[in-house]
Order: sequence, then C-alpha cells, then structure tokens
Amino acid sequence: MSVSTKGLRKVNYKGQQYLWYVSEEKPRLPEMGFVGAAVPPEPVERVLHVISSNKKLIVHYHLPQAGDEVAYLRVEGPLFPRQPAAKEAAVPRWRHDLNRYPTADFVRRLIHWCMGGEGTG
Repeated sequence: MSVSTKGLRKVNYKGQQYLWYVSEEKPRLPEMGFVGAAVPPEPVERVLHVISSNKKLIVHYHLPQAGDEVAYLRVEGPLFPRQPAAKEAAVPRWRHDLNRYPTADFVRRLIHWCMGGEGTG
C-alpha cells in the first residue's frame, strides 16, 4: 500500500524517496484533577515526521527547544539501522535543529543519521 503524498514534502536520499512533514502537538492535560488558571500554557511541541515510500523507515523527530541537551526520535518502522529494535533514540544536537521550519537538507541529514551515518555537524 502506498503513502498518500497530499500535503507532504518529498526528499530523496541515496535513490530512495522519503516523505516528510511537521506537526504541532499540544501537551497533554492530566486525566484527573484540577488544572488552575494560574498554570502557564506549555509551549507547543513540534514534531518532524519522516516516512520512506516503502514504509520501512518511519520516524518522528521531536524538534528540540533551546537549552535541550538532546532531542528524541520515536521509531515506528521496521528499518532503523542505527539501533535495531529500538523504539526511541536520543539524537545528538545539531546546529541546524533550532530552525522553526526544517529544510529538506536537514531531513536528509536526519535520514543519514538514522541509517547509521556519522553526525551531521
């Protein structure tokens, strides 16, 4: 089954096509208890989603905030050569990861890292 490309961006890495997009996730509120009006709203978390056209590499990269030492990546697909069988991985901070809107070049660097390549600088 193919992946719908509507609203997604495309990037090629070593002859394989990948689709990507950025979404915003609001922090979850507690299921029980009172949340007072004095609680400041938490910042919206931005997540970069990368999906290979054959659906073997599916990762969700939580774009870090300023001051975070590492970023986190959630793995859903069966292909993740860097850490086989991992469901979550800590990603080193790169100088390009603070951009509010990731570029295709950054997505290629992230895919390269996921495939076992060295740091992206």
